Amino acid sequence: MGRTELQPGEHGNISIKQTGPKTWRARTRLKLMTGEIVPVSRNGSHEDKARLKVQAAVAELLKAARGSDELKPESKVGLACRQWITEMRVRSTWPRPPMRPQTIDKYEYQLDRYAVPVLGKKRLNELTPALCQRLIDSIVARGKPGERDMTTTAVRIRSVLNMVLDRAVIHDAIRDNPMRKTITPDLKKPVPRAITATDVYRLRKAVREWVECGRDRPGPDPSRNLAVVIDVLLGTGARIGEALALRWGEVDLDSADGVSRVTIAATMVPIRGQGCVRQDIPKTDAGERVITLPPFVVESLRTIQPATVTAAMPVFPSRRYRDDGTVLRCQAPSNLRRQLRAALAAADMTGEVYPHLLRSTVATFVARKRGVAEAAALLGHKIQAGVTGRNYIERLRHAPDVSAVLQAMVEIGEQEARLRKVGQGTKSGAANGNDSSEARTEVRAA
Repeated sequence: MGRTELQPGEHGNISIKQTGPKTWRARTRLKLMTGEIVPVSRNGSHEDKARLKVQAAVAELLKAARGSDELKPESKVGLACRQWITEMRVRSTWPRPPMRPQTIDKYEYQLDRYAVPVLGKKRLNELTPALCQRLIDSIVARGKPGERDMTTTAVRIRSVLNMVLDRAVIHDAIRDNPMRKTITPDLKKPVPRAITATDVYRLRKAVREWVECGRDRPGPDPSRNLAVVIDVLLGTGARIGEALALRWGEVDLDSADGVSRVTIAATMVPIRGQGCVRQDIPKTDAGERVITLPPFVVESLRTIQPATVTAAMPVFPSRRYRDDGTVLRCQAPSNLRRQLRAALAAADMTGEVYPHLLRSTVATFVARKRGVAEAAALLGHKIQAGVTGRNYIERLRHAPDVSAVLQAMVEIGEQEARLRKVGQGTKSGAANGNDSSEARTEVRAA
């Protein structure tokens, strides 16, 4: 009689044969889940022991990972990391990619810096939750409280290794992801901070004075971009990358209805091997929006608007060099941050302001005057509205018109500065016995 056809996961009859005075060998055939048939044999000091050993071996083989052509259980963790990075770079070219190139660059750096030196030479089938937890603990231990907290790094390493090992599970190189059983410290919740209207005035004054004073220093004149970018950030709540990615085709200062607007449709991102480039989509899907400009931003933009404008020209171009005189590129955020640090240092404001702080300042000011929903819409944040919002309500691309609110923020700072100046002049005049009527008139007018 012929052999019975085995189904995946089944084994044949177990045959037992005595091979010595006190030795028995049990044998059978096992059909793996992949369809491959493998022989299984075990020795025992008794018939029953040999049979039990074969049954245990069958159960173990059915649970064991078999791997794929690309990745095996005995493959190194470093190879699994490299294959995942390569695969994600290919998928980043999809029409709606699961991950963008700059994110992959960041993950690759974190894997190379923290994970591969510790686990890279381990085989996938050697990984245990204890080994993975030891890696997380070692990263947290590197941090210094109050100086360099490594909690965020530990959370990110756990996240990216989860994705690497999930791919290993897909390739049947491991049956379970040991990283998912690890724990990390809770992330510190950010505390929102904003500057006052007076600080807004001081900032705008500082950057303009730095630009003017720079014209007397040797070397090329400083660009007027810094002062205008600061105004755009204060008047739109945009991210610094979104502001620097603007093209003149996305800025409408002379619309038929008399309302000036700007369209946020791109951002600047660092790409390995390419430098800082313009990405034709904003940071998030909700980030694409049209913002009404306050008058102070319109005036500022007009000061740098070329006489002849094309839609593709960047609003804030980087400097043109002799070998690149015909190509206009958007200015990189790192370049603008360097200029801002120099301007703040010249005004004794070092460390008081950074670009993203202006975004939270705008959000705070708008939220207090018009509510959180309008602040979120202005910043390009997605408003959670459940199934109805995701599938049935068309999202408005036009952000709410809060230009009057942001214009008031700037004017309040200017007014407070005038009052302080007049007040100081009044005190000085009184000390000299010369309390001028002009000072009193200016205070009343303000």
